[in-house]
Amino acid sequence: MKETNIDSMKYRKSTHLAGIDVETIVNEKGSCVLTIKEAYYDKGVDVSGNKSDGYFIEFVEDIKPMMVNSINRKTINAVVKEAKKCTSAESRFLPNWIGMQIELSFDETVKMMGKTTGGIRVKPTQFIKAKQGLTDAQFDKALVSITNGTFTSEKLKEDFILTDEQLGKL
Repeated sequence: MKETNIDSMKYRKSTHLAGIDVETIVNEKGSCVLTIKEAYYDKGVDVSGNKSDGYFIEFVEDIKPMMVNSINRKTINAVVKEAKKCTSAESRFLPNWIGMQIELSFDETVKMMGKTTGGIRVKPTQFIKAKQGLTDAQFDKALVSITNGTFTSEKLKEDFILTDEQLGKL
């Protein structure tokens, strides 16, 4: 049966989650929140026709696995560190990622090998809820500290003048 009223990327061949997949999910559902079922490092994985070594996560939801780049690993580490009240070293231990919910978004500005290609970004969902009452500049600064792995609740409270009530929304 012919399909004419569809996205031209719908039937492309891909083995792992890509930015276009996340963009489609967000357009259809409003957000892309997934639960990590497994996190691991593997070598020689076929990622859409290319053999790749890297970190991967699989989800509870029925969706392709995702290769996790260094920026997204740092964001997941920050989320795990705060959510589980653990050390930085513990947050980097992949079994601690299991069960964590993450929100994915498509970022058109992501570069790969020097070219702007767009890609997946992990959003620190737990922290976005604290935006109420912050200026955009304060919130942007908080997101940078989360991504850089320098985030703690105490640091947010101190640097971004959050109340205990706002912290409770994290």
